[in-house]
This record gives sequence, structure tokens and C-alpha cells, in this order.
Amino acid sequence: MTSIPVPVIEAELVEDSTFTLDFAMLCTQLHCGADEALDLVHYGVLQPRGQSPQHWRFSSLDIYRAQLSRRLVRDLELDLAGAALAVELLERLSPACP
Repeated sequence: MTSIPVPVIEAELVEDSTFTLDFAMLCTQLHCGADEALDLVHYGVLQPRGQSPQHWRFSSLDIYRAQLSRRLVRDLELDLAGAALAVELLERLSPACP
């Protein structure tokens, strides 16, 4: 039996510092309510810039982290604290993540 070589594709997540969303747009992008987004901030999944929710700005990396943590909650039935920890550990393991 001959094995077929599988191509290896590598990608690097590049943070675009010019791309930011305010709190309302973040909720729209994530299709979630304000309470769920606040929970994501509380558990450290989201790291907003700004003093208060009215002034918060979120990066594309925040959106990625939120989507990943919500997927872990949904698919693996983790609680949000567990998903936040899993996202942090995955970032430590991946050399492409900051």
C-alpha cells in the first residue's frame, strides 16, 4: 500500500492593531447578549482596551478567543471558566499565538 503525502499548511495569526470593535459591535459579531460578553471579559477571555464598557475596544484576537471559548463551552460542555483556561493553555502551546 502506497501512502499519499499530505501537504502541511502553516499559518500565522497576525494581529491587526487598526481593527477594533466597540462593545455593541462585539456582541453583534459574536451573536451574543451583553451579559454573555461581560462574562467573557470577567473570565479573561476578552481583554478590552478602555476604562468602561462604553469605552471598551476589542481586537480581532479577542473575537477569535471568544469564538473558541464559546465553541469549547458548546461542544465539550465546559463551563466558561474551564473554557477560558483551555484557551489560555492552547495559546501557551501554540508558538503562533502571542
